[in-house]
Amino acid sequence: MNGRHALVIGAIAYPGQELENATSDAGHAADALRDRGFAVTTVFDPSLAAIDAALTNFKELAQTAELAVIFLAGHAVERHGRGYFLPIDFCFPPTAAGLRYTATSLNTFVEATGGAASRIIVLDACRNWPHDPDEARRTSNDLEELVADERSWSNLLLAYATSATRDAGDGAKGMGSAFSNALCRHLLDHSLTVDECFRRVSQDVVAQRNDQQPWTYSSLARTLSFTDLPRFAAIQRHGVPNPEHFSVGAWAAADTTRRTLIVGVGDAMSWSVGIGGFAKVRYHGKDHLMGAAYCDKLLLLAGSSGALYVAGAGNKPLLDLQMEHSFGLTASPSANGITYFGNGIVSCLRVDIHHIEEVARYEVGFDVYCCTYMPGGLVWVAGGDGRICEIDPQNLNTPISEIATVRHHVNAMAVAPDGDCVFVVGQGGVALKLDRSGQVIAELLPDRGFKTAAGIRARLLNFAEDEAIRLFIFEPSKLKRRVHRALTESLKVPDYHACAHAPTLPILAIATQESSVVLLDTRDLQVIQELDVGSGNSTIVSGVHFFSDHELAVVGGSGDVTFFEA
Repeated sequence: MNGRHALVIGAIAYPGQELENATSDAGHAADALRDRGFAVTTVFDPSLAAIDAALTNFKELAQTAELAVIFLAGHAVERHGRGYFLPIDFCFPPTAAGLRYTATSLNTFVEATGGAASRIIVLDACRNWPHDPDEARRTSNDLEELVADERSWSNLLLAYATSATRDAGDGAKGMGSAFSNALCRHLLDHSLTVDECFRRVSQDVVAQRNDQQPWTYSSLARTLSFTDLPRFAAIQRHGVPNPEHFSVGAWAAADTTRRTLIVGVGDAMSWSVGIGGFAKVRYHGKDHLMGAAYCDKLLLLAGSSGALYVAGAGNKPLLDLQMEHSFGLTASPSANGITYFGNGIVSCLRVDIHHIEEVARYEVGFDVYCCTYMPGGLVWVAGGDGRICEIDPQNLNTPISEIATVRHHVNAMAVAPDGDCVFVVGQGGVALKLDRSGQVIAELLPDRGFKTAAGIRARLLNFAEDEAIRLFIFEPSKLKRRVHRALTESLKVPDYHACAHAPTLPILAIATQESSVVLLDTRDLQVIQELDVGSGNSTIVSGVHFFSDHELAVVGGSGDVTFFEA
């Protein structure tokens, strides 16, 4: 089984019986399904022959589908519990003969999905047809609930915009139907199961239209979601020794080949951490370590004052770049270059099998906290005051250029797999998507505040006593207004300390200061999942690293490492 396929049909051009929104509703549904990884076939204003042809083609696609969806928007009628979708060449008013020979039964749509592991059919249409009053009464008397053969369909969910015998609102022109609008909104929510999605759709429709009650019938054998992205779960956790109890200074470098991290907490030790455990990295110097990077088979360690060490090669530095304070180093994707950065200084190094040499040194005028390599060998560095600069270490005659300045310090950057954009996170809620020129494309997590009591408490400890914080969280009405207002102003927005992009999937991981990692869909910036890495205790998450699209390692500020798999 593979694939997610959808057939979307919308019809408005019924002679004398036109609808306002059915084709636009179908278009919006098609867009939403595409956004969740479905291969979508659309058919607008179809004749009966066009519907038959579309179903013939779709039946072939559904044979190997993991999930097949059919969405219908237009006129429909139900007779003796059997539903019929009407093509635009249907002759009104409906008759029993007309439905049998010139409309498409719901059974036919269900049969077209027969080969799929799971099936969903959505009908945003009326389940009666108010033609002349006498015929309407006769037809209404014939309508009944689904017949036995429909109830026997397996692994199928049927969703109706309204209950049997009732109309479904088409909505004002250009506004869309209440049902389709709600479905397109909730379908994009990665956190919802299919059942919960349609439950929320029903709640929204009833809240908007008291005379319309959506119905869902389901024989699905397993829990489904519309999301096309994996969900992660923790599989292992290790804590490296941290005798000085540092809580914010942890750093990490990934070795994707070995599926391990090199982790340090700001002292003179570093550790190789994998799912199976951890081991001390061979380094006998006394210099505190601030970062690491792999170049070919060499593991390079960054000292706190600009010295560069080779793990396992004694306690003398390979190079001494003489920085007042270094913050780390980053290796190029090809492993033939390194950027070493610190307070106001960026050093670009060339690496080959015989030696490492400094090829360029830049004074940038701000503390550099992070660095990333761009396509073409360009380097972006960022940090204090929100400044982001571009360096071309391959062309030493090209001066450093300032790409952008964001509103607060930048802590981390991640390049999209196609290289067309860069994600930037930092202090004061900075979480942005930039294009290659440094222009802001989108703001990430714009409405996010502190989510947990532990996070709120940790943020406010410098501003109030424990009792005031407790009341602020649990019994705010007992606080004086001025105290509540002062604490609210102090709370502000959370900081983000790290980010990473999955190798090929549209997943961005953003580390919070509340012991969690938010996973975002970079296509539409919807939250996919939030991972708890602190078991309810608030701590800064200082590093996130993808080993593959389905493997993620998260580093806490005190050096604990949690491994996740999907």
